Amino acid sequence: MKHVLFLIAAVLVMHLPKEQFCFTSLINSQQMTQDTLVPVKIELEKTSINTMQVLYIKDTAPSTEAVKDVLGKCYGELMQYIQANKLTALKFMAWYNATQPPWPMDVAVETDRIPAELKGRIQSRVLPQGQVIIAHVWGPYDQVGQAYEQLQNWLTKNNRKAKGAPFEVYLNDPATVKSPMEIKTDIYQPLE
Repeated sequence: MKHVLFLIAAVLVMHLPKEQFCFTSLINSQQMTQDTLVPVKIELEKTSINTMQVLYIKDTAPSTEAVKDVLGKCYGELMQYIQANKLTALKFMAWYNATQPPWPMDVAVETDRIPAELKGRIQSRVLPQGQVIIAHVWGPYDQVGQAYEQLQNWLTKNNRKAKGAPFEVYLNDPATVKSPMEIKTDIYQPLE
């Protein structure tokens, strides 16, 4: 499990939405521009979700280079707490709350229940059931910003309003895929 968490944390730094992430410090220090974007596969789905019980840690990475370390530390703390309290981890998630460094974020795991008492930095939230638009993304983390653009376009075109911030759900381990195009990420945007 520690191996999976490390891999998730290591790649999440490359996964932040384009409008919320400076692309100048990514893989091999290559600068990403619109001309070099890899076309990812994105499918939008309007659906409903059930109530989600989430444990999370609020933290801030002081720089872009520090994001992966903060994610790794937070997921490690969350998984220790989840295991100690005999909870079941359901989804690995994150909210990103900035457009430039420092990078405040909520690093989260959906669980089967929320214990009566939380300890340390761990907080909880309950996401209510309701309608969402989900961008199902197949492709490299550093190209996920394309999905955020499609979500915004869908909201505008369908005259709908977002209900809170979008969040990302990580569906597979990038270390187990043969190609970056097999990496799966869902971006949930709750709807009013």
